[in-house]
Amino acid sequence: MPINKYKAAAVTSEPGWFDLEAGVRKTINFINEASQAGCKLVAFPEVWIPGYPYWMWKVTYLQSLPMLKKYRENSLRVDSEEMNRIRRAARNNQIFVSMGLSELDHATLYLSQVLINPNGDIINHRRKIKPTHVEKLVYGDGSGDTFISVTETDIGRLGQLNCWENMNPFLKSLNVSMGEQIHVAGWPVYPGKERQVSPDPLTNYADTASDLVTPAYAIETGAWVLAPFQRLSVEGLKKNTPEGVQPETDPSVYNGHARIYKPDGTLVSKSDKDFDGLLFVDIDLDECHLTKVLADFAGHYMRPDLIRLLVDTRRKELVTETDTDGGIASYSTAHRLGLDRPLDQESEKQRHISSEKKERAMEGTQG
Repeated sequence: MPINKYKAAAVTSEPGWFDLEAGVRKTINFINEASQAGCKLVAFPEVWIPGYPYWMWKVTYLQSLPMLKKYRENSLRVDSEEMNRIRRAARNNQIFVSMGLSELDHATLYLSQVLINPNGDIINHRRKIKPTHVEKLVYGDGSGDTFISVTETDIGRLGQLNCWENMNPFLKSLNVSMGEQIHVAGWPVYPGKERQVSPDPLTNYADTASDLVTPAYAIETGAWVLAPFQRLSVEGLKKNTPEGVQPETDPSVYNGHARIYKPDGTLVSKSDKDFDGLLFVDIDLDECHLTKVLADFAGHYMRPDLIRLLVDTRRKELVTETDTDGGIASYSTAHRLGLDRPLDQESEKQRHISSEKKERAMEGTQG
């Protein structure tokens, strides 16, 4: 049954840098905490596991290689037991979870987001369509079947975008067209404008993301917007600094940027520099009505006969097969990764192997 009013939370905290297990534990702890506070939704930042590699903006190629190796080794596969533990935590707490992750698939990393429902099912799996600037040295592009953002849920039509995707007018238009009501703007960790150095544009600083881009998204879409951000500590700065380089000593410029906005762009909640934890908000989806009745860009305030989007959600493979009719076969990343199977469901083959093992064990006991 649809729920119009509920409590939600946005995470602003320091990731478990370069440590997959620590990241999983911390994720589960926040899921538990949000549920105990009565939340129906908890939203995590961009690549929360194993943290955003901000070091790539500051180091040389050779300095980056050891860190990049460790980062890849601690990235998360969506079909892994680590992800299953997070899915079980969502199921045990009966809560929706929007989480950003550095996803390892085959040999490529993606800036990914998953939406997990209270049954522990991954009901949306998306990848950032284009890594930003030096991010291209770490991550690959998302494919056609992994970029749709908005999902119909019991708590509203919920969308997710990563970082600068939140200021991409085409992606915003797509989300608006799908009737988005609540949005998770997943942000990484990066410094405030007090660190701006010419000629680097103000676009590349956290204040712009938290105080301009995020409320603009709320205003333009008429949706609630949760903007979870990562944080840094002195210890975190050390971990994100290559060997032989003097680490920064003041992490405060990286902190205090998490925000939550109402559908008209009103600021509801913000974190200060010292806060680490959950920001809470009471969502009322009916508050979307007045903003959308004034300017619904998916309906009465748009002219699709004059301007519209062309969207291609097909996956393109390096190796393309034909289907039974001689045409080009369709592909699904979610199916290949097993995300369309219920959590903890054993395959027939696995059950057969388990049964054989039990039989052999019994024979050994009887012998």
